[in-house]
Amino acid sequence: MDNKYDRIKISKNDSYRLGVHRTDSGFSFAYASDSESVKLHIYPKGGDVPVYSVTLGEEYRNGGVYSVTLSGISLEGHRYLYEVDGKLVADPYAIRLSGLSDFGDTDDLGQIYPVISHSKYNWKNDKAPMADARNLIIYKLHARGFTMSPSSKVRNKGTFKGITQKIPYLKELGINAVELMPAYEFDESGKNLNYWGYAGGFYFAPKAAYCVSRVRDKDYTKEFKDMVKSFHDNGMEVYMEFFFPNEAGAGLIDDCIRFWRKEYHIDGAHLICDESACRVIAEDPFIKDMKLFHVNWYNAGKNTNLMEYNEGFENVARCLMKGDEDKLGAFLDAFRKNPKHAGNVNYIADNNGFTLMDLVSYDRKHNEANGENNRDGRDYNFSWNCGEEGVTKSVKTQRLRLKNRKNAMVMLMLAQGVPMIYAGDEFGNSQGGNNNAYCQDNETGWVSWGEMQRNRKFTEFVKEMIAFRKKHDILRLDEELCMSDYKFYGMPDISYHGSKAWYPELEYYNRHVGVMLCGKYAGEESNIYIAFNLHWEEHELALPDIRERKWKICFATEEQSETVFTENRTVIVPPR
Repeated sequence: MDNKYDRIKISKNDSYRLGVHRTDSGFSFAYASDSESVKLHIYPKGGDVPVYSVTLGEEYRNGGVYSVTLSGISLEGHRYLYEVDGKLVADPYAIRLSGLSDFGDTDDLGQIYPVISHSKYNWKNDKAPMADARNLIIYKLHARGFTMSPSSKVRNKGTFKGITQKIPYLKELGINAVELMPAYEFDESGKNLNYWGYAGGFYFAPKAAYCVSRVRDKDYTKEFKDMVKSFHDNGMEVYMEFFFPNEAGAGLIDDCIRFWRKEYHIDGAHLICDESACRVIAEDPFIKDMKLFHVNWYNAGKNTNLMEYNEGFENVARCLMKGDEDKLGAFLDAFRKNPKHAGNVNYIADNNGFTLMDLVSYDRKHNEANGENNRDGRDYNFSWNCGEEGVTKSVKTQRLRLKNRKNAMVMLMLAQGVPMIYAGDEFGNSQGGNNNAYCQDNETGWVSWGEMQRNRKFTEFVKEMIAFRKKHDILRLDEELCMSDYKFYGMPDISYHGSKAWYPELEYYNRHVGVMLCGKYAGEESNIYIAFNLHWEEHELALPDIRERKWKICFATEEQSETVFTENRTVIVPPR
């Protein structure tokens, strides 16, 4: 009886591309190892007994890479493992996997098998939006938690398809870029469930548990591509967050980002990795048109799509919001920050800390459910509960919390740099005071869409603020505002004002200031004056006397606005 595997032909190759790749004759396998000999085992679909094995000795070795080409029969859909020093290991460059359990079912983990797969996806003239970085409104979400709640009302909850079903909502909100928390095949096992995904794993494969067709060895990877294409069809970019431990080399990280760019058409990557590796990524010409996010990009090359993502804006904005002293000057610096060497991402809440609703509802963290005796998560949150801890029926407290959330959105949307909204913050999603929901694959960690009806007024305000930002180019310049009249328009690009126009009062005890942006520096006729008052008392701020101009109020965060103009060309701003 003919054994088709006897027809397999083995040939050496000099491939330096790690992983498995289709060639004209068959499949090329390349694996990096310091061992003196490596075995390659081929398994049938769904089988755990090898049907073909080959020992890769010195003749198949180039430097530290063993490479071989197998041809003669079709191996599409077969599984494979390497044997190194007597142990079976999965290829870290695997692009598709089988033998995986359902999400969070860590008790059912068995042998994971990479699958030999050649992508045949039809992108149908997919076109990346290639958005100008200064025009971005980023929305960060957890691929599972975004739609896992029954309140999401999508058909495929907790999946890439579920995210796709929310595109019309995001588009209406004004979002033009989404960032996914880790959605590669990360390892969620450990002392506690690793729900967030900040761990190592198979970096070249999308998370199978986030796909509907992950069973029966189907090619589930197409679902991620479907999602990306749907976002692109709606003019929205897709970024993904990657966590690389310190031992991950720059070569693997660069290979990973290149792969996701070519294979999945993602538009950007948020890198959590060693700074030296980031310099390699920043100088890679193949991904030069991608948005690349990192804590900082000092001395990282000339890539114009580099974006700094850190807590700088978040911390100072939070402190000023709740009325801390000696924060006004630092906030104004963060407000106009727009460094030349990289873009700047601003946010007031993300996954690492309180949600925006919890920021105004809790003075301290409540992480007891995490099983670590409330020792995990940040001890410093720069939060204020507005007078009562947690959920309250007090109308006065609720109004104050709404006003403070509006204040946060004004700070975020009117600042230079790129604003980022954390999923659900636009309608008041809460985690019950948990500021580290990394292990909460439940209603605590999921976005509660039921809050949308109760907070529709705030959602509409967020939508208006996004539209206002998009309307005025002076809010999103290419270069940093420098507080001087360098174009001789008769006023500086940005100016600060106190009780007297042009004379800011930035003493440590003050929490109020007028900020004026001169529209001419962006080719606009109108100027924008922002009256900030985060003090618990009302304050009067002077309006500059600009000839042939009249001021009008565009919006106020006070629900029943008491903001008024006076005959002396000042504006009285109510408390907070």
